Amino acid sequence: MIDLLTYITLPIILIIVGLIIHKGIPWIFVRTGRRLGFRMKMTPLTARRVRRFRQIKRGYFCYLAITTLFVTSLGLEMIANHKPIFIRYGDYWQMPAVAEFVNFWIPGVRRHDEARWRDFGLDMEGQVNGRKYTEWIQNPALLEQEAADREAFIVEDMERHHEFMTERAARRGEVYDPTDEIPEWKETMYDDYRAEAAALRLLKKDLDQGLASIVMPPYPYSPRELLLHLPGTPPHRPFQGDGPLLGTDFAGSDVFAQLLYGFRISFAFAMMVAIIGFSVGIVVGGAMGYFGGWFDILVQRFIEIWSSIPFLFTLMILASVLQPTFWIMVGLLVLLRSWLGITYTIRGEFYREKSRDYVQAVRAIGFGNRNIMLKHILPNSLVPVVTFLPFGIVSYIGALVSLDYLGFGLPPDVPSWGRLLNQGADNIVNHPHLVLIPVAAYALTLFCVVMIGEAVREAFDPKIYARLR
Repeated sequence: MIDLLTYITLPIILIIVGLIIHKGIPWIFVRTGRRLGFRMKMTPLTARRVRRFRQIKRGYFCYLAITTLFVTSLGLEMIANHKPIFIRYGDYWQMPAVAEFVNFWIPGVRRHDEARWRDFGLDMEGQVNGRKYTEWIQNPALLEQEAADREAFIVEDMERHHEFMTERAARRGEVYDPTDEIPEWKETMYDDYRAEAAALRLLKKDLDQGLASIVMPPYPYSPRELLLHLPGTPPHRPFQGDGPLLGTDFAGSDVFAQLLYGFRISFAFAMMVAIIGFSVGIVVGGAMGYFGGWFDILVQRFIEIWSSIPFLFTLMILASVLQPTFWIMVGLLVLLRSWLGITYTIRGEFYREKSRDYVQAVRAIGFGNRNIMLKHILPNSLVPVVTFLPFGIVSYIGALVSLDYLGFGLPPDVPSWGRLLNQGADNIVNHPHLVLIPVAAYALTLFCVVMIGEAVREAFDPKIYARLR
């Protein structure tokens, strides 16, 4: 089902999303702010930093790639999914992929996201196979072949049944009468197949009249779909005909779709942990550095004791006791580790800045502690935060992949790079692609994030390095 249109559509989607988030949204934001009366202009220092960041091509291009991929991944339900974006039969229509997108982002709102065969022309149980329905609409003659295949199966199965009964009667010294009744369960199965053949022919007439239409996502596979209809047994290798782009895993799930959804989960997880953890660390570290004294000493001793807890083992124990979900994993990682590292850095920045003349001046004219900390010291202490944030994201992606690999991460139904690595590691000789593909995706993601961090550090702290002679 992967054709040339898929290879063209996916890059076009990425280009459009990239232009929207890097050109369109900033333009709209600036125009709206100016109409509301705000002075939408960067300070000379900020403009110089942004200009320097753009000049560092490796970091800037990685920034464009990562942000475009992540924003695009937020709508993956309508990009990589086996459910149709839109499907119509007569006057009845549904948007299953859109409903699944809404259910994912608004958990309290449950929309019907399954298109059933009974609603779209076939008296059958189960969900509509969007890829097959698309082929039928494009070529209704395939329905006649499907109906003929079902009738041929009935004939072949009856012949096999008669052969088996004849051989069994001969072994017993008896004569089998072909006019004997076929078992009831077989008759029921044959009746079902005949009904399906009749329904397929009726659907063919409706499709010939243009009573149905369907719009599928550009990549018509999803990570939770089991592709057991493919020839052979899973896992299937990459680039095999018109099947899944990167093959399937041992369960028969599409590898490429798991990579896409796994990227969204991993990056969103790392972003949440980094933002929440750094926010807590800034608050704690800023208070330690500003107030000092016994408060600083007591909090330092607490941090020393807390940081001595074995992080990985504790997280594994808690994950084995609790039912790990996305937000539980975020909370555990923030609680146990992510706020500690930045705390000491912000503490040192506040210690240094609070003794500066501008702080003494604003204190002399009557400003309170909160105002001094938030409006004066904090803006001058954020350079280390901007520098360390990308590297924190790298470490948190690695933590989630490691936990998923060990089986203590997110639930099994959540697509994960670590779970793909686990499958490939068990059979790396026969199926190396299950290791190489997620490792390559993981390495490229970490490389891009590290390049962004290096470019941000250089842009916020530009120095001209001289070589010793």
